[in-house]
Amino acid sequence: MAAGVPSAWVTPLEIDFGPVGVGFSSAVHTVTIRNTGTTTLTNFAGGAPFDPQFKASQNCAGGVAPGASCSYFFRFTPTAVGTFTTTSNSSTNAGSFVITLRGRGVGAGLHVTPLSLDFGRVLSGATGATQVVTIRNTGATTLTNFAGGAPFDPQFSAFQNCASGVAPGGSCQYFFNFSPKQTGVISTSSNSSTNAGAFQIALQGRGTMLFFPLFDDKWVTPLDLDFGPVGVGFTSPSQTVYITNTGLFTLTSFAGGAPFDPQFSAFQNCAGGVAPGAGCQYTFFFKPESAGFFTTTSNSSTSAGPIVITLRGQGVGASHSVSPLSLDFGYVPVGNISPPQVVTITNTSPTTLTNFAGGAPFDSQFNATQNCAGGVPPGGSCQYTFTFQPNALGRFTTTSSSSTNGGPIVIQLAGGVAPPTLGMRFEPSIAKVGESVTLRYLLTNTNPYMAATGVVFNNALPIGVKVASPANATASPECNGPTLTAAPGSGSIAMSNAAIIAGETCVVTVKVFAEAAGDFLNALAASSVNGGASNAATATFKAQYVLNLPLIVR
Repeated sequence: MAAGVPSAWVTPLEIDFGPVGVGFSSAVHTVTIRNTGTTTLTNFAGGAPFDPQFKASQNCAGGVAPGASCSYFFRFTPTAVGTFTTTSNSSTNAGSFVITLRGRGVGAGLHVTPLSLDFGRVLSGATGATQVVTIRNTGATTLTNFAGGAPFDPQFSAFQNCASGVAPGGSCQYFFNFSPKQTGVISTSSNSSTNAGAFQIALQGRGTMLFFPLFDDKWVTPLDLDFGPVGVGFTSPSQTVYITNTGLFTLTSFAGGAPFDPQFSAFQNCAGGVAPGAGCQYTFFFKPESAGFFTTTSNSSTSAGPIVITLRGQGVGASHSVSPLSLDFGYVPVGNISPPQVVTITNTSPTTLTNFAGGAPFDSQFNATQNCAGGVPPGGSCQYTFTFQPNALGRFTTTSSSSTNGGPIVIQLAGGVAPPTLGMRFEPSIAKVGESVTLRYLLTNTNPYMAATGVVFNNALPIGVKVASPANATASPECNGPTLTAAPGSGSIAMSNAAIIAGETCVVTVKVFAEAAGDFLNALAASSVNGGASNAATATFKAQYVLNLPLIVR
């Protein structure tokens, strides 16, 4: 490479932060910038993501010596729910680079159970046993803004420990009491709102003046259970319904009770009968077989009448977050193997991430291995590891495409350096025999930040075209001091040891002439040490004789 030519290698080029709670910050993701040139990598400018929910810092501003590296550090702090994409655009003396940034803001989640409470028979003026409703945060940000909750009928009362907010994965409780002031069945509800939505608890009880037990009577609570989100194939924690014998006779003849939807299961300890004043339990579970919302009932009969329990649950399928999504291996000598680069697949769901298939890059110059085949548990992660072993010079791109039970995974892979593109023309393209014209070569480095090094060409001119005297052979500053060979009277023009910074065009001009009339086609391909052969370029030139007829005056 010519002295003093900047060049860089940047990887990864696309980062996905996955789901992050609103108001929370993601883990830091790093992009590495390596100086592959022969002069200090400087003039770093820009880099701040256009979306302020993404933040960037870097340690590159002081410059990076040849062979050394610096880093950009990115973080995602969503301020709203939704999917967001932006870029970080930077420029350097080696060229520009763009990092794509993605992330998903996730709000609070709300799971409330039970949804219906029965306080049974309570003497007027007395207070029934306290019953508890649990509110769980199934989201990724704090569950807040609790409002309401007081039962509409003041014979029911409530207090709660939720007002200060509930952290992701945490829970709080509402506590309800019933103090009837009248007799008969009394029903109401407790309605609350939160930043994750509203919820309603149905409340009922029976006020009595004197407690005269019936021969056959029972008290059943709660009456409506919600298991919330449960991973497909996983089993929820149990929830219990309490049956109390409030009659004078043994509570017997339990029959039924199996939920109609087999994704819900039940067992009970009531079959042997329940003595007066004693109790037994129905215990329920939810094991979803597919994603979706499900509701069913458990219907039982007893000697004191039927029992109907409503059961609800949400089956949640697999999902994943994959990062980074685009890798660049830069220049690797033919036959050599690059350092490995790693992509992490994180299971963001409550069920196992499985059924990994595919993943082999379509271009066999790229290789992949992974440790995901055994499945990834909820919250866990696995890795795909990629390398690049080129069998030729040039710029290569491909993808690694995988399928899972949580959806597809596509990784963009790139490696190598694109050769310069070559253009060529005669100026002018028509001239007199022996008249000097300019042969112009234009070599453009289309790489965004990698220099084209060791750029050469050797142009055997068409027979009948020669280098003029003087040749006036020149190379623009973008060629970075190459060696030009263009001997007057010779039939060849050569350039060696050029280096072209990313995005720039090296221009070479030489004077040539035609020895005889004719149409001439000049064909040429250039090459670079790190990128290989360029495209083939052609240019045409027409030389003609001009007759100088004598002027005849009559």
